Formats: sequence, structure tokens, C-alpha cells
Amino acid sequence: MTYNPLNFVFLQVREVSWFQWHPFSVSSSSLDGRSHLTVLIKVAGKWTQKLRDEILNARNHASGIRAAVEGPYGYRSLYHL
Repeated sequence: MTYNPLNFVFLQVREVSWFQWHPFSVSSSSLDGRSHLTVLIKVAGKWTQKLRDEILNARNHASGIRAAVEGPYGYRSLYHL
């Protein structure tokens, strides 16, 4: 999967809601050679509040949480100015 910080993805987290998907901005790049996707999360309502709480609780457990990812969407860039 190729993505960059100008993209966004939709996340679905079963621990929060089985049916809701929410958009998040990508803050990492697939061009950095690391196999991870970092998104920015701001608490803006009940869903993101519950997501934050689940993330904080998962830090204390080895199981963590899983998210389904749809995307990335948005502008494709090779970082040319």
C-alpha cells in the first residue's frame, strides 16, 4: 500500500462500533521504508472519545486493538515542490 501525509483513511474499530467508519488524516509515509501507517486522532465526539479510551486501555494489555482500514484516499504526491 502506498500512502503519504496528504492522504486520509477510514477506520472501523470493533471495540468502538461494529458499523461505523470514520476518516482520519495520514501522518506517515510509505516511502520512509517502515511498514506502518500512522494517523492523527483528535477527540471530537463520543466515537473518538471511546476510541481514545480503548487505545489507552490497550496500552496496558498485550492484545491491543485492531482496526479495519479503507483507503488511502486523497492526493498522490512524490514530495515534489
